[in-house]
Amino acid sequence: FRKLGTRVGTATTEMLEFFERFDEEKYGTDGGPLHDPCVIAYLLKPELFRGRNCNVTVETASELTMGMTVIDWWGVTKRPNNAMVMRDIDHDALFALLLERLGRL
Repeated sequence: FRKLGTRVGTATTEMLEFFERFDEEKYGTDGGPLHDPCVIAYLLKPELFRGRNCNVTVETASELTMGMTVIDWWGVTKRPNNAMVMRDIDHDALFALLLERLGRL
């Protein structure tokens, strides 16, 4: 993104670097998630994503897991599916799309 040579490219790079450090330190992950850009990318190119319909609920009763999103990926609860849960993405195509679109700004 920095190689775009624009203010948008620089700002995007700085935000990604900050959140990547935060997620790596807090969660021990290799990099950070791109939830918001993925929503827009899905609206533009849903073929980049793969997932399945699942039952998704938010825990509201437990003191230990209050607010936790629970995805029944394997259908063990037999509850009706109420959300499409994405688990796979064409990473290269996602970044190409982001570079192309941010490069227009």
